[in-house]
Amino acid sequence: MKTIAVEKKGLLADFRDWGISAEYANFFMEKCDDDGKSVALRTFIFNDTIQLQDSLQWLSACAAFWCRAYREAENKIAQIEALSAIRSLYFAAGFVSASPVVAMIRSWWSNTFELHQLPAPNQSQSQISGFRSVLLNSSFLHH
Repeated sequence: MKTIAVEKKGLLADFRDWGISAEYANFFMEKCDDDGKSVALRTFIFNDTIQLQDSLQWLSACAAFWCRAYREAENKIAQIEALSAIRSLYFAAGFVSASPVVAMIRSWWSNTFELHQLPAPNQSQSQISGFRSVLLNSSFLHH
């Protein structure tokens, strides 16, 4: 299986757009595998600092990463994985009262509607036969 990775330059630009401070962006990058051109998530990432405890910054950094992963997705399965992560972050941010993150994801969701065709994060296209057949016929579900 391929490790989930995104273009480093694009992710850094997205971090700026999402309002992520340099300190949090740098720490996020240190927790990933960075080959100079791309940044890949490691199997296990956690915040082991005392000073970097701003949940808005962490949720924003994660959202920026997954929105970038969606943008760079090369196939439907990669898009589904990224949208799933974005949805999870959207609802988690709402439950921890991180309204700026909810608003940013909601804005991103609206701006990318033409691509994913989902009017809201709580709605699913799983009833659409084409989408269902992609899932049912994918090796992703059979392993």
